[in-house]
Amino acid sequence: MSTPSTQNNPLIGIWKLISATAIYADGTLTPDVYGTDPVGYITYTSDGHIMVMFSRSDRPLLSQEVQSPLTSQMQSLPVEELAQAFTTFNAYAGTYTLSDNTVTHQLEIASIPNRVGTALVRTFTVSESRLTLSTPPVLSDGVETVFELVWERI
Repeated sequence: MSTPSTQNNPLIGIWKLISATAIYADGTLTPDVYGTDPVGYITYTSDGHIMVMFSRSDRPLLSQEVQSPLTSQMQSLPVEELAQAFTTFNAYAGTYTLSDNTVTHQLEIASIPNRVGTALVRTFTVSESRLTLSTPPVLSDGVETVFELVWERI
């Protein structure tokens, strides 16, 4: 794998999330794993950096105004609210490499701390202004599942 060159790298740019689908081993689908209208962006730079964040669009508001996650206001929120906010949002950043139709994201920061220092491998296809990223099969609730995210170039 190598750092992608600008000339033949179809991923460079900013992409907006269109859909997130779970595809189960038996062929059934859950088309809206992040809700019917997920919100998110993924950015691939020409120097091999990536940033991605996405969430459900129907996330409930917190019960009180929080000016910053670094304030005591955040610590005073009910644990259930914090858990809901955490499980409906995902973000990470780092570097990436390309090999044929596979992109590998090397994570340097992540909303899920256990992912820092890991590599996420995705297959991809680019068709016109759409980018589709697919995970390898993973166990989700004991069922082998592929997650497919479709992005549109902006």
